[in-house]
Amino acid sequence: MKEKDIKVDFREQQIILYAEKEDGSLSPVQTGSYITKNYINDFYEMTAKIHNEMSEKLKAGEISPVFFYMTIEELTVAELASRAGLSKSKVKKHLDLKGFQKASVSDLVKYADAFNINIANFFQIIKTREDKEWDPGFRDDTNMSESVIISQTSTNNHLVVETKIFHNTK
Repeated sequence: MKEKDIKVDFREQQIILYAEKEDGSLSPVQTGSYITKNYINDFYEMTAKIHNEMSEKLKAGEISPVFFYMTIEELTVAELASRAGLSKSKVKKHLDLKGFQKASVSDLVKYADAFNINIANFFQIIKTREDKEWDPGFRDDTNMSESVIISQTSTNNHLVVETKIFHNTK
């Protein structure tokens, strides 16, 4: 591939590719990512749509928290069973809200570890913004003199998470 063919103007994400220079030699070229420039917004919109749909189903009691996280993490039943060290039949039972309510604490700990979350997250939904622009890591209020910071920290107890909500003043 020629150097002129791989140049993409996208400063937000730069990558290094090797390309053929005009003199025929290969050398590294810094360029933007074509995929990111042209498709990243579609990806974020689709991810947000899935997350919102699953959140509504979770709140309505149509799905279990295990089904919610499995969908968000894009796992199959077999993948989740393998990661959690549980049988596929047990995972299938826990996808339904009634089956989830019968799950043992030790199974919930295994799921929490597989999803890399605290077990408390199966039983709570934390909403931080109503404007539909919030997503983990999104901060558009950095110029404000005061902002609310919400953080969750694991403790040595798998069953307990510490949630801190505080005002950050500059």
